[in-house]
Amino acid sequence: MNCWHCDRPAYGSCRFCGRGVCKEHTKTLPHIEELYRDDRGMHKALVVADALWCGVCQPREDPVELPQLK
Repeated sequence: MNCWHCDRPAYGSCRFCGRGVCKEHTKTLPHIEELYRDDRGMHKALVVADALWCGVCQPREDPVELPQLK
């Protein structure tokens, strides 16, 4: 796989969209891996603070409704 930006060999792939990214073009964003409730009923999240991001895609902050899935 090659980098989306420069066509050199990719260092990894974007956690959000899957595009290949070389070391020079690598950026990071936090990524939620899992949501759960603790023993007290509080919602918590396991977050990777520096997940690989291509810098091109725009992950949404809010959930997207999918009414076609019933």
